[in-house]
Amino acid sequence: MSFAISSTRQLKSYRSPCDRLFRSDVDKNGTFTSPGYPAAYSPSMNCNYEFRGHGRERVQIIFTDFVLHHPHDDPSEKPHHPWLRQSCDGADRVTAFISVGGNKEKIDDFCGSGTPRELMSNSAVMSLHFHSTAVSRGSRGFKARYSFVSNFGITTGEQISSSPCAFRFNSTTSTNGTFWSPNFPGFYPRDTECHYFFHAQVGERVKIVFSYFDIEGMVPCGLTSASDFVEVSNFMTVDRKLPRYCGLQKDLKMESDGAFFRVTFKSNDRFDGTGFYASYQFTPVADAVTITRRRSSSPASSSPYPAGCILLFYVLAYLIS
Repeated sequence: MSFAISSTRQLKSYRSPCDRLFRSDVDKNGTFTSPGYPAAYSPSMNCNYEFRGHGRERVQIIFTDFVLHHPHDDPSEKPHHPWLRQSCDGADRVTAFISVGGNKEKIDDFCGSGTPRELMSNSAVMSLHFHSTAVSRGSRGFKARYSFVSNFGITTGEQISSSPCAFRFNSTTSTNGTFWSPNFPGFYPRDTECHYFFHAQVGERVKIVFSYFDIEGMVPCGLTSASDFVEVSNFMTVDRKLPRYCGLQKDLKMESDGAFFRVTFKSNDRFDGTGFYASYQFTPVADAVTITRRRSSSPASSSPYPAGCILLFYVLAYLIS
């Protein structure tokens, strides 16, 4: 039986014929499959796929094909196993594991013919376990891509190298765009904190609209409720007048008070969610536009104050506001 893999030079069998090891110092990305793919795999298989990165790297897994045998999919077995409709018990499955506090913890089981969402590790290591039951009738299995990434799957903004996960958005670079939680639209990784810094020009504000928001948690969205959350602030520190957000949110919109705004995403080590997707836009402040028009239409000689003093006054008034 053949075992289809993307790069035989970097993989080695170390426990069973279908176990595989992927290392980022050999290849940063590639593909892997179930045994024999796209031909049917055999029953009673147990295959381990280990992924080992370095430093700040995270492991991202994207399934491109996924069809595993499930008793519920067999009309002759439906009457005998009605409980299998919502469970992977008794079915062929792929189980994903991450490391939390030095312990191996399960993310979830995946089975049937529904393609799993993208997965991302919370550290530089991750593992998958493929299991087929003794009564498996064999399906074509799965095919997936793996990548060792350091950008958390976030491809907009300027990544700040001095921070594990931080991105800068300047109005001088782009007046509008989008940003999202790590690994979106897949499950965001546990134990992760990402910052999004928005820098407008003088006389501008930033408006943010969340078109999708599903963060695991409940009010008050913090340690007391063991929640993941999104925190927003007009400062680098906490903004006491703005709440944290978690759970399901619809039509969530906000606007900065000044030329700086921060959005922070933080997940704990307990549960997984699908995160958020948002758009941003830098817009002129109405008062600043009015002031500019008045100044341009008035003769400079009509003012008893030097032009430099007037400019300083407006800048100070803007900062105080």
